[in-house]
Amino acid sequence: MNIPVIFIDDEKSIRDALGQTLELEDYDVSLFASAKPALEQLTNQFSGVIISDINMPGIDGLTFLKQALALDPELSIIMLTGHGDISMAVEAMRQGAYDFLEKPFSTEHLLDVVKRASEKRELVMENRDLRRELEVQSGPGPRILGNAPSIKQLRRILAHQSKTYAPLFIHGPSGCGKALVARFVHDHGLQPQQPFLTIDCDSTGAESQLSELTTKPAVTFATLYLKHIDKTPSQLQPTLLHFIESISKADKAVRVIVSADSDSHQQCQTGFLHNLYFKQGFISIDLPPLSQRQEDIPLLFHNFLRTDCSRFGLEPPHIDNQLEQWLAEQSWTGNVRELRLFAERYALMGAKAIEPQHHDPNQQAQTATLADRVADFECKVLHDALNRHHGRLKEVQQELGLARKTLYDKMKKYHIDKNEFKA
Repeated sequence: MNIPVIFIDDEKSIRDALGQTLELEDYDVSLFASAKPALEQLTNQFSGVIISDINMPGIDGLTFLKQALALDPELSIIMLTGHGDISMAVEAMRQGAYDFLEKPFSTEHLLDVVKRASEKRELVMENRDLRRELEVQSGPGPRILGNAPSIKQLRRILAHQSKTYAPLFIHGPSGCGKALVARFVHDHGLQPQQPFLTIDCDSTGAESQLSELTTKPAVTFATLYLKHIDKTPSQLQPTLLHFIESISKADKAVRVIVSADSDSHQQCQTGFLHNLYFKQGFISIDLPPLSQRQEDIPLLFHNFLRTDCSRFGLEPPHIDNQLEQWLAEQSWTGNVRELRLFAERYALMGAKAIEPQHHDPNQQAQTATLADRVADFECKVLHDALNRHHGRLKEVQQELGLARKTLYDKMKKYHIDKNEFKA
């Protein structure tokens, strides 16, 4: 992205000439004949460089400098001064200007000063992002782990968005952590102490939940999270759109977060999702599959394993290079959820948690009894079914042909928590 430059000078010939010079160097230049309109557009999120003449009618350069630095004392502001105004330029530097240029100056000198000023501002903005990220990551609630560039960028975005009520649309493949991101935004948001309401639009009870939600006389939550928004029953779509729009128009302190699988981007071009996404001003957040952040697999696995061992009261098993190599070679089509579930099995069963085809057959025969193998297989079948149905026990019962009590007993036997499978 081109670096933005605000250039303020009341002389049109100078504005046009210097503006063109900067544009030829790929700066994104905004030209102003006076300081007032420039101040009206300026915020502490401005990421570029400001160049302002000192001698201007109305708001002069020094007054502009003072007011701009009141918005953000770390702005990179370069002052232009004519011959004989050096004392004013020195005063500008004392007040906090980055540098000054005495007219006439060479193009090379201008570009050099602007380049250094932009680098300083970039460093300021990066440091702010890192501080916000550190504050958020060290706070209460879930953390977004990983060192992949896409995850670092995600944390920067969430650090900004957590402090607003802007509606969010989270896209990503199943199991990549959409629900975690929604909860993260709420827990690090403006009202973490207020209720977080989740509705799965693809669940058997979605219609009654959505109907009840849209007929409530008052909003009783801080964050409304609608999972599988693309699966909303067609007869409820207009009502839900109207409800979300009413929240926005009423300017209520409520954030709406929706999520859908990766292909929802294409669905946003027409129909229900188009009206939701574009007309309500949702901000898009894309989560990558685990296959696109393989460098994070060891970090995530170790974290899940420590958590599970602590939950079960077990000593963490030894992780050798062979296991880490095996982890790196897996496709993890179920994404982070699949890795998390494997870590849970590994905490309980150690190396036996690895699929049989990855074992040496002779070694397996020597180390696992028939009962062990049956238990491993039964545990895996339960995990896989719960994963497919996002923890919905009624659907798991139907698929596996189990009575309700039998399913609960087996989940208790293998220390399986249905909440671990919710999307």
